[in-house]
Amino acid sequence: MAAKSPVLTVSLKCSECNRRNYYKERKRTAKNKLELKKYCPHCNKHTLHVESKI
Repeated sequence: MAAKSPVLTVSLKCSECNRRNYYKERKRTAKNKLELKKYCPHCNKHTLHVESKI
């Protein structure tokens, strides 16, 4: 059986319109969810994007 990859691909979801705009890779051992302030083309402004499952 193959070992799990140490890198996990997650999507970043806008906290205002709940659309998935970005995909990012992070370490599997990270304890906190990834939160970044990114541009949302649907809201037409910079909003907080939170990690969600793909």
